[in-house]
Amino acid sequence: MTNLAFPSEEFPAQPAITLQIPGDWESVHAPGAVIAARRAADDGPFVPNVVVRIDRRPADFEITDALSELRAFAAERPQGTTSEPFNVELAGQAFVGCDLSWVDENAGTVMQAHLLGGIPSGPFVQLVQVTGSVGGARASADYPTVKTIMSSLRVAAPESGARKV
Repeated sequence: MTNLAFPSEEFPAQPAITLQIPGDWESVHAPGAVIAARRAADDGPFVPNVVVRIDRRPADFEITDALSELRAFAAERPQGTTSEPFNVELAGQAFVGCDLSWVDENAGTVMQAHLLGGIPSGPFVQLVQVTGSVGGARASADYPTVKTIMSSLRVAAPESGARKV
């Protein structure tokens, strides 16, 4: 009989993530997110937020696959658009960015900024995706704050030291 373990070479741990938020923001829990935050004083039709998700992908995964997923997401929304991809480096880690926007019947124009980075991890790539969202009348004013929060992202690869038991 073989014992399996997590974390291990076969089932690697997720990378460690840090994010800095302003004093008027709060941490929140969001489905599938490892970190999420929003502006605390808001309860309007759209609250600016930043969400970090980590998704385990096959080792041959390409960031272009995730960009295709974002384009499909935007195409399903009214007046959905995507920007051309761009490259960003945060604390030595390479990310590919892409901006989306669409019109929501309640919030008005919604804008999202996405940063995608792949961390090799055993037989997988850990896709780190940070998404900043703003919408409604304050969207343009909130966008720089969300981008500043996103630029504070730090990713540390998981320590390998794991072994099969």
